[in-house]
Amino acid sequence: MRGTVAIFGLAFTLATAALAQTPPPVRPVKTSDQFSQLLVSGGDFPQRVALLRAASELRTVVLETLGQPQLRYPAARPILLVINPLISNRSQPQPSVTEDPGGIKLQLNFAPPSPTSAPQLERALVVTILTELAVRPNDTPTGTTNYAVPQIPRWLVDALCHKAHNPNPLQAPIALLPLLDAGRLPPLTTLLLRPETDPIGSTVEEVDLHRCLLSFLKNREDASSGFRRLLSNQTAGDALRYLQGCFASITGSEDTLQREWTLHVATNSSQATIVALDGPQTELEIQNLLLLDVTDPESGRHFSYPLSQFDDYLRLPGSRNLLLHRQLEFNALRDRAHFFYTEVINTYAAACNELAAGRTKDIVRRLRNATLERESIAARLSRIRDQLNWFEAVAAPRQWTPQLAEFYRALDELPPLSERTKAELDRAQREFNPRR
Repeated sequence: MRGTVAIFGLAFTLATAALAQTPPPVRPVKTSDQFSQLLVSGGDFPQRVALLRAASELRTVVLETLGQPQLRYPAARPILLVINPLISNRSQPQPSVTEDPGGIKLQLNFAPPSPTSAPQLERALVVTILTELAVRPNDTPTGTTNYAVPQIPRWLVDALCHKAHNPNPLQAPIALLPLLDAGRLPPLTTLLLRPETDPIGSTVEEVDLHRCLLSFLKNREDASSGFRRLLSNQTAGDALRYLQGCFASITGSEDTLQREWTLHVATNSSQATIVALDGPQTELEIQNLLLLDVTDPESGRHFSYPLSQFDDYLRLPGSRNLLLHRQLEFNALRDRAHFFYTEVINTYAAACNELAAGRTKDIVRRLRNATLERESIAARLSRIRDQLNWFEAVAAPRQWTPQLAEFYRALDELPPLSERTKAELDRAQREFNPRR
């Protein structure tokens, strides 16, 4: 009997020890961005964080490029990104749209990311974000059936993916020059009808055409509303009528539109760089945008408030819409502004977005730092002494910023130029380029 009890006790002890070594079941872990607009589940923590950061940056690129404000949808209905190890890497990630009593939900299931699957995942993320823009405006807290999943066009996904990797607006689509010289530029309407689901990939020339189409539509006065209608409406058989239904600024016949399109492609692809604003012009544009013109509904008087004086204008009706519109204007200015001012303009655009949402924490300090940075930039630009310096400061791509920082550090250590040296530089300039 004692032997039996001893054996049972030993067995119980071993079983308890074995159970102690067995890890408890792990609940699915989810990681969300700070605004609860994106939610990643599955995978390990580094995978979720990397994917969340990439998706958040991509969402910002899409919204800013299409001129859409950074709207905050209900935190209970984020875009759900699910890393599923049971899915094959060869499977294309497909977004899905479902509806429940809480409203419309968007979800993207895909295999654990890898270098080979990254391009397909990025395109699926862009499609999901564009789908969000199409269906979420029709969403309600109690759910809705008044929506349709849009057919996302291939040209828009190509252009946005290129924009995410090449933010420099000075890069011209020079690969289109042979098409123009040979007279083989495809009609604009054919680009509109190709869906993203087409399994055939895009060539370099096609991506450049899609980039031109994005800039062609983005430069119109009704671009923001036009892009939203373009996503919400289904492409009809008549591509011209479909485009004119989205953008009221597009009028005339198909031949007229084709001539305008050809001129736009030729203008963009024949320039080595697209001329941007210089430093003083950028500063003037920023100063104009920092003043908000509002009307007091009680007295009917018009006031011009600085952006930093938000305690006075946030109480007025319509201030939120004004701030959202001003955010879009700052985003549009960034593409034309001197690239030294990029981060400053980003600060002002973000401040407008947060003020529109009623968040004022730390805004005063950030606006003050932006003002000090603008003064520093103006001082640096004032030290440009000849045409070579000007080219380095204005025509250089944004990727050269670290080299330019070193250039200006060395420039600050040089003594001021004498009048004789300046005269010699001017003489050399005239001899080098006598046509000027």
